[in-house]
Order: sequence, then C-alpha cells, then structure tokens
Amino acid sequence: MNAQVALIGLLALGALLAVVLLARSAFGQWRTSFTSSAKLSLEDMFLFIDPRQLFRVNVAMFLLLPVVVWVVTGTVALAALAALVGAVFPRVMWIVMRNRRAAKLLVQLPDGLTMMAGSLKAGASLQGALDMLVKESPAPISQEFSLLLREQRLGLALEDSLRGMSERLKLEDIDLFVSALTIAKEVGGNLSEILERLATTLRAKATMEGKIKALTSQGKLQGIVVGALPLFLAAALYTMDPVAMTPLFTTVYGWGVMAVIFVMLLLGGIFIKKIVTIDI
Repeated sequence: MNAQVALIGLLALGALLAVVLLARSAFGQWRTSFTSSAKLSLEDMFLFIDPRQLFRVNVAMFLLLPVVVWVVTGTVALAALAALVGAVFPRVMWIVMRNRRAAKLLVQLPDGLTMMAGSLKAGASLQGALDMLVKESPAPISQEFSLLLREQRLGLALEDSLRGMSERLKLEDIDLFVSALTIAKEVGGNLSEILERLATTLRAKATMEGKIKALTSQGKLQGIVVGALPLFLAAALYTMDPVAMTPLFTTVYGWGVMAVIFVMLLLGGIFIKKIVTIDI
C-alpha cells in the first residue's frame, strides 16, 4: 500500500514538473514572439519603446484583468473572456495605431508630391526635392522620406529604397508613387509633371473615398448597434434578474447558447462589412 502511494506521489510530482516545464517553455516562446513582433511594429511606426516593458504590461493585464472580472461577476466564462481580451489588446492597439498613421500619411502624400514637383520645377534635383519634403512636412510623411534619404546616403540604390518603403507601408498610394518614380527614372520623362498628375489623381481618389465613406457610414453604424445590442440586453437582464440570467454563464447549455449567439453576430458582422465595403 505504501509503495502504491509512493508511486502515485512520484507520478503526480512528475506530471506537475512536466506541466511547469511546458508552461515555462510556452511563456518563453510567448515573450520572444511578443518582443520581436512589438519591436518591429513599433520601429515601423517610429516609436522607440522598450518592448520588454510592453510585455510586462501585457502579462499584468492577462493575469489581473480576469481576476478582477471574476471577483466582480463571479463568472468563470467572463473571466476567461477577459483573459483573452488582455492577451489580444496590445495587437489590437498596434493595428489601430498603424491604421491611423497610414490614414494621416495618405492625407499628407498629395501635398508632399506637389511640393516635390514644385522643387523639381525650380531646378532642384530629386535628392533636393526629397530633402525639401522632409524639412517642410510634418510626421509621418517626413519620417518615411527621411528614412529613404538616409538609405540613399548609406549607398543603397533608389529602386531598392523605394521597394523597401512600399513593402514596409503596404499602401496602394505609396505603391503608385514608387511605380511612377521607378518608371520615370528608367525611361525618363518630365518627373515634375508626373508627380503633379499623381497628386491630382490621389486627391480625386481621396475625395471619392470620402464620399463613399459618408454614404456607407449609416450601414456601419447599424452593424455596430445591432452587434452591441445583445450585449447591452444581456447586461440589462442580468441587472434586473441575476438569478434567471446566471445559468446562461454557468451551465453547459448557457455556454452553447452564447456560442451560437457569438457565431451569428460574427456572420452578421462579416455580411454587413462586405455590403458596406466598396473598393475603388
């Protein structure tokens, strides 16, 4: 009997040790992946923040947020959802910040191209026009073209620098600028006129996109309202009658109902997005 107890204890200890080692390995992989991706994402946005500090903040959110939700609500499902939110929150914030920066860059690009065209007409070289753009324009367009100029001074070919900018930003308007500059450099032509026409085209494109955005804003708002309505309704019903709503969060049937609701909301959001998304 004692031998059996000792064997069971050894097996339990071995299992616990294996779980600890696996958790430690997974934590190390998560930290490495997080810091490397955060470093690249922040450098692309010219934000020089220590990614290790961001990782500590993410770990704190991942551990503390579900505890707070569980203490407040007493529901394991909501605590697990809070842990998921804490884990994906930094990535969502990076996407939002990158999209805002890209939108600001697209707004500045036509004026920047017009400035370059004016410099070229005044007799400046392409390097001089780029330098004038960097000095006279605010961020983020000045940051991107400043990086382009630094690469040029280090001896990198213009085509390679432009290709790197296109791959880094992944914006259609930047791709048009890179193609126009590359073709003009290879086959020749009046570069100032090319840049002026491109700036005019980008302004017309931005105007059209603004009109489409205004026309589809009502559909987007309807999608947000319809998607958020079940959450507000569940919160209101839980506030009015928590006893009746508790099985929805504590039983298998309730979790199944929430899973079905989540899938239906996700499908509805996808359909609405396809309806209101118009490519030009």
